[in-house]
Amino acid sequence: NIRVQSELFKAMVDHGVYMAGATMKPNIVNPGKDCPECYSVEDIAAANIYVLEQSFPVAMKGANYLSGGQTLQDAAARLSAINKVKGNSP
Repeated sequence: NIRVQSELFKAMVDHGVYMAGATMKPNIVNPGKDCPECYSVEDIAAANIYVLEQSFPVAMKGANYLSGGQTLQDAAARLSAINKVKGNSP
């Protein structure tokens, strides 16, 4: 969620966190368990890149994703897709 991420980063700056030395460890943006629609790994990758492009502080050098309870196979496929489509994103 872009609003949540933006508020988190604002709070970090407000509390004097040295952003260039901070590491972000977000969960991968995924459809909810009760979501009736099935999304491809490419759709999920695009959603993750979009959220980061809209909210990620330029001072931070990168993000290290958490699997958030996904299976190893799902997390690996989604991370691979994110890396393939990220372009100049963090």
